[in-house]
Formats: sequence, C-alpha cells, structure tokens
Amino acid sequence: MGIINTSCRHTDSNPGDYSAYYLPVASIPDTGLVYSYRNLADPAAGPEIWRHTTRGDSLIESVNYGPDHEVVQRQYDRIVSNGVITDSLLLFYQDTDGLRKPIRVKIRSPHRLPFQPGDSTKVWLTHLEWNQPLDSLHIVLQRRRRFGGETTWEMDGKSIPAIRFSTDDTFETERDGWTSTTWSGEEIYARGIGLVYYRRKISDQLSLEFSLEKK
Repeated sequence: MGIINTSCRHTDSNPGDYSAYYLPVASIPDTGLVYSYRNLADPAAGPEIWRHTTRGDSLIESVNYGPDHEVVQRQYDRIVSNGVITDSLLLFYQDTDGLRKPIRVKIRSPHRLPFQPGDSTKVWLTHLEWNQPLDSLHIVLQRRRRFGGETTWEMDGKSIPAIRFSTDDTFETERDGWTSTTWSGEEIYARGIGLVYYRRKISDQLSLEFSLEKK
C-alpha cells in the first residue's frame, strides 16, 4: 500500500495547474488501465477494481467490478480545460430474474476533479440522483470537495507529489419521507497516477478506506 506524508504543503496562494494528477491519459493502453484498491477498513474483503479506458480524445470510461467480476458501475468522464466532469453514470443491479440491469443516474452537478481548485474555501459539487427499481427508493448524493493542499505519496520506494481534497457528503433517501445522513472524507491524487487513496467516515462505527495497491 502507499504511505501518506502528512506534512502537507498548502498552496492556497498559488494553486497552480493539477491536470497531471488525473489519470495518465496519454499512456492508457487500448485494453484499459486497471487499478486495484486494497480495503484498509476490512483487509479480509476483496479489493475494489476499476478499469479505465479512453473513448476518443477527451472521454474516459471507468468501470467498477464486483467480487464476481460483474459490472457494478460504468461512468463516463470528460476532460475539459479546467478539470474533469462526469458526462454519464450507470449503476447496475440484479433483478428478480437474476439479470443485471442498469440504472441511469441523473447528474445535477458534474464536477469530478478540478485542475485549478483554488483555496480551501472553494467548493466543487458532485450532485447525483437515481431511483432503485426493486424498492422504489429515491436517492440523492451530494459530494462537496475542497482543496487541502499538496502532499506526497509513497509507492514502490518512491515519493510521488500528490494533492489532497477533503469531502463532505450528504446522502438522502426518499420513499414515504426523507431521511438524510452526512459524512466526511478525504481523497488523495498522485501525479501521473490519479486517485491513490480515499476515505469516507460514515459514522463512529463505520468507515470506508481504500488505498491503491502497487502498480
């Protein structure tokens, strides 16, 4: 697993251009780039697997696979001049006949990763909504990212420049009435690699924490 250098160098006065901290788009092979993330909160569980594939000059297809290699999520992100935005997103579920079916997610706010994030007061919102067919549950997820400065990420004996984002999530569900939960988290992106670490603190008893395994 990678190691975080916690002595961050904040760059609020000169946020710079962090486009190199997204995926290494120019070097993604035709077969796709596969990333495996170790589950730090539950080491006995299997890894989280993603395959990233280029679809044209500026579109990236990212597919998340489940433990039986089934498709769990298919996302299309577009690279624009000032960052990465989500074009479309499909979630997959198993229906009562055992067939995998897609759920099309409505993207209310598409911000995925800003290349010039500004200081920690600027908020980058991802806002998603969808309906679960099996239980008629309406779900709203809002993720607010704030730039947390520069750091480093240790991998394969190398210290790689990296950047942090703090995240604040609101997860709402509606069927016979609304319920809402909030949680905090963190994301780290390494230069020339992309996302190498993320954490979501759902509650005092439950956290999700994943780290990119050695490439």
